[in-house]
Amino acid sequence: MEGKVGWASLLASDYSRRCDVVNRGYFGYNTKHAVDLLPSLFREATTTTAPNSQLLFATLYFGANDAVMPGNPQHIPLQEYSSNLHTIIQSIR
Repeated sequence: MEGKVGWASLLASDYSRRCDVVNRGYFGYNTKHAVDLLPSLFREATTTTAPNSQLLFATLYFGANDAVMPGNPQHIPLQEYSSNLHTIIQSIR
């Protein structure tokens, strides 16, 4: 089974009993979808952690779905992509 371990499970193992690792990935989603999901993602993360917990770090992987050719339902224009990333980062902060 070696070689089939994901990066999130490695982080969870390394930070065991020191922090919670919350991994969320949605196949085919773009930054517009993420902005729409933000309230529920953070509500879920905060209800599963200690009341006085704080966010240590976050990693965002977006861009491939947003950058598909115009006309594809996943396409997000560059200006909107930039605005969406800004919204996501501000929400995380």
